[in-house]
Formats: sequence, C-alpha cells, structure tokens
Amino acid sequence: MVSSITVQQKKSWKPDRPTSRGATAFHDAVMDASWLHNCVDQLIKYVGPKIKEKDVVVDFGAGTGTSSTRILKKFKSKISLWLVDNSPAWLGKAYEYMHSKPNVDFFVLEKKNTHYSTLSETVGKESVNNVLSSNTVHLIPDLKDTFKGIFDSLKSNGVFIFNSGNIERKGKPKGALMLDSTVYRVHDIAIDLIKKMPQFKDYREGLDKRIKAFLPQRKFIFPYPRDIREYVNALKDAGFGQVKIYYSCFKVKYSDYLKFLRVKRLQAGMLPEVGGREPNPKEIEDRDELITQASSQLFDELKKNNPLADDKSWQCEFAFVSGVK
Repeated sequence: MVSSITVQQKKSWKPDRPTSRGATAFHDAVMDASWLHNCVDQLIKYVGPKIKEKDVVVDFGAGTGTSSTRILKKFKSKISLWLVDNSPAWLGKAYEYMHSKPNVDFFVLEKKNTHYSTLSETVGKESVNNVLSSNTVHLIPDLKDTFKGIFDSLKSNGVFIFNSGNIERKGKPKGALMLDSTVYRVHDIAIDLIKKMPQFKDYREGLDKRIKAFLPQRKFIFPYPRDIREYVNALKDAGFGQVKIYYSCFKVKYSDYLKFLRVKRLQAGMLPEVGGREPNPKEIEDRDELITQASSQLFDELKKNNPLADDKSWQCEFAFVSGVK
C-alpha cells in the first residue's frame, strides 16, 4: 500500500524557485562530455536486458539530469523514469530540462534532522523495478541505510546497479586514476602556486590554518574514496544477492575535464582556502585562475608521466556494481 503522502509527493513536486546558476553551470559543463556518456551507456548496457516494457526505473542521485537523458534516450517511452535527488536546486535543472517528456517524474529526498529520507520512504516500498545510480554513491555518507532504502523500494527480482569513478580497489591498472584524485592534485598544485606566484601573495597569510579549517568542506564536496569492499558489504547487508562487479577505463579529455573543474560551485570544494564559503568577485576570479593554471600543470604531468595518458586525455577507472532483490 502506498501512503497518501507518497502519492502527493509523486504528483506535486516541482521547483518553487528559478534554476540555480551552479546547477546550470554543472549541467552545461558535463552534458556533452564523452566520459559521462561512456560510463552511463556502460551502466545501461549491463542492466538493459533486465528492463522490461512499462518498468519503473529510478535514476538515484539524478542531479541535473545528465544521466537521465542518456537513460531515456536508450529506453524512450518503454519505461517510466523517476528522477530522485536530495538537492532541490540541482533537481530543478533536471525538471527544467526534462519535465515535458512523457512518463518522467521527480522526487526529492527530504532532510530529516541530519539524515535524508530513504528511497522507500519517498516513493513507497516495492514500488519500482530497477534502480540506476551513476557516479553518485561515493557522495553518500551512510551506505547501509541508503542501500536498505533502495532494497525496500524494489519489487522482487528488482536490480540495483551503480557506478563511480571514485572507488578504490587493489589491482587497479597502472595509470588509471579516480576523478577525485585528480581534484586533490589540482588543489595541491594551486596551493603551491599561491606560495610561489606574486599575484596570489595576498592569500599566503594564515594559509596553513585555512587548509586545515576548510578540510571538512573539501571532503564534503569531494569525499575521500572508499574501498570497493565497503560498497559490496553494504549491498549484502541490505539484503541484495547475486552481487557482480565490473571495471572499465574511459578516456577523459583534458578539454572536457577543464570545463568540469571550472564550475564555480565545485571550485568552492576544490580550493576553499581562497574566498571560503562566500568569496567576493576578486576571490572568485583568482580561485578560477588558480584552478585553471593548476589544471594545466596537472595535464602536463599526466602527459609526461602517466602510461595511460596521451596528448588529449587521461583515463579514469569506473567500477560498476549490481545486486538483485
């Protein structure tokens, strides 16, 4: 039985404010990135044979709708697609982009004290056939409760599959990187530029203290990667069986990745030591310049020293993990 509050949320959620500039900037930066297309398309390839006519498919952590666009392109009107995210600001961009398409609904995981509602609390128990999540799960602090909520939302034999370019494991190919490891390197290079370049000398005073003070903010937006075993254990603890793991490396073009690194909303997590949470216009400009210069240095390092990089791209390893209810 679906509760009345669930039915009301299904039918009524829509943005109550204009789309945020940060969400639009992120959407525009990654919408056409080949690495995003490749990792979502691979996710769809693995789960595709399980998806049937009229299935309800959830894009969990849909964000601004970039992954949902690929999912809908593959299955067209065959499925009902539900976009779920914990950020109304970001999901607002997805709504703007996709709300006119048939068989598409939107749901927000509401915050309760320090935790967000689970998927089953939001859309109802045993209400969906499949749950897909693209490059989002590494951002989830509490894997156990989140995966249990996904398990409870699924019908019998439903599949949950996710991928991420930010999962650690033994045996990773030499030269294969994680998305966030490159962000950490950009941060370190930018800090070094502050210490060396005269144009950024105003940010030197108290720099070491700010690095320590803003570490929680950096880790919130770009969490340290967890080992693949934590994700597998969380799946099994939630009740999932038939757990399978796949790995693929995809090329990330320097040009595409620079667009991602220059999203102002993300730069607040890459280099909060310049401007903090409320930077003034000059600090925004300087932070962007530092990250742009640091990115260029990173790309030069990769071209010279990374066995999987070339003059146009580096390679990121994505883990794909699935389980069945």
